[in-house]
Amino acid sequence: MSYTIKVNPQDFIVEEIPNDLKRVENGKYTILKVVLTNWETNHFVTHLARYLGMSRKRITFAGTKDKRAITTQYFCINGSVNADQIRIKDCEVEESFYVDKPLNLGDLKGNRFEIRVSDSEMTVENAAKRIDEISRNKGFWNFFGIQRFGTIRYNTHKVGREIVKNGIENAVKEYLFDPEIDNEDFRVKLGENWDYASGLKNYPEHLQFERALMSELVSGKSYDQSFDSLPKSLRIMFIHAYQSYLFNKILNYRKELTENPFEIFSGDFISPVDEFYNIDEDKIILVNEFNIERMQDLAKAGKIAPLAPLIGTETKNQDGIPGDIIRRVMIEDDLKFSDFKIEEKNELSSKGNYRSIGFRPINFSTNGTDLLKFSLGRGIYATSLLDQVFKSD
Repeated sequence: MSYTIKVNPQDFIVEEIPNDLKRVENGKYTILKVVLTNWETNHFVTHLARYLGMSRKRITFAGTKDKRAITTQYFCINGSVNADQIRIKDCEVEESFYVDKPLNLGDLKGNRFEIRVSDSEMTVENAAKRIDEISRNKGFWNFFGIQRFGTIRYNTHKVGREIVKNGIENAVKEYLFDPEIDNEDFRVKLGENWDYASGLKNYPEHLQFERALMSELVSGKSYDQSFDSLPKSLRIMFIHAYQSYLFNKILNYRKELTENPFEIFSGDFISPVDEFYNIDEDKIILVNEFNIERMQDLAKAGKIAPLAPLIGTETKNQDGIPGDIIRRVMIEDDLKFSDFKIEEKNELSSKGNYRSIGFRPINFSTNGTDLLKFSLGRGIYATSLLDQVFKSD
């Protein structure tokens, strides 16, 4: 089976559920609650910074969103801004207020979704029954969605792997031209001779990040220096995408052993979860032969979830089945935990983290014809839920 979403931006509506933001009268930071139509988050931040005449580094946000959607997001500006004067196409500032603490990536509880589904053999009503059945009997696998790896060119994780394994020069070239996926003449020509001056003439104006990078190279800067022309959030995203790719591989191997993402194995790390299935990173516990039955009961009750690593320098070795799976993935990618210490660009180094293997949607409802409404925890992909409902494989 297959399905279609995002025929129009109005078909995919997402609203961030922020952490509690303590409002103050004269805070250091301005929070903008913004409704965007057809804006990818990083491109909007670049545009907003130019519009306000400030460095992009002064603007932070809690979560990244794809372009083809209507999104309600929170942006944080270091300084005072008159929101009434912001006039940007397809951007509506709903609210602005001041806070004393900055907003950082991941500072949200989750997201609310309204998604219109079409071209599916399964009716939305039957999909709703399937979601309820899966939620009650096992749960959903917490795969990263395909958009994690690029909304147009699915190679973000490959750029990340080059940074980790082969250095910045290889990462730059992968970002500009990937022979496995790129067939546009301007990219193919660049890949033939790596003439960046010609590349600047040929690459379209809207590819602003690629053009900025090549402009730095043409000026005589090194690959390391030129790579810094990309927004820091994008550079870090390359690493995160590679970690996400490895995480998905871990889940695929685990899925070969069990249909239930909440099944607990000896050697697992587990964490308490909140109502959105967000984990508590300060309360991670190792499962062993002495506590496994208790942990299995808690997992069935939705109190805890097994975790898999977003691999980094501080990822811990695990025993049993979970450890075997991680070692298999590491061998396949010729990888060591220490590889995530990026000597050339220390700010891109990653200690790693953990992520719930499973999730369940909350506040689920449908209009009975083509619209699904539900909420998910931070970093959980709606497309991952929909794939597991509407696709047989």
